[in-house]
Amino acid sequence: MNKKLVKSVRAASVEEVCERIREAHNLGFMVLVNQTNVAGAYNPNLYIVDLFMPVKEGAE
Repeated sequence: MNKKLVKSVRAASVEEVCERIREAHNLGFMVLVNQTNVAGAYNPNLYIVDLFMPVKEGAE
């Protein structure tokens, strides 16, 4: 099954990431979480949560 990027949202903490994952799962989205890595710097948007819509093969 393929996936189509719908939106990327940012989160500042693990709790916020978990909340966004739960919300996305309830809406039927697939989720990919990335952590930005800046050594020694405070980053309020530490996590990027990408939301994908599942797409069947051959469908656009």
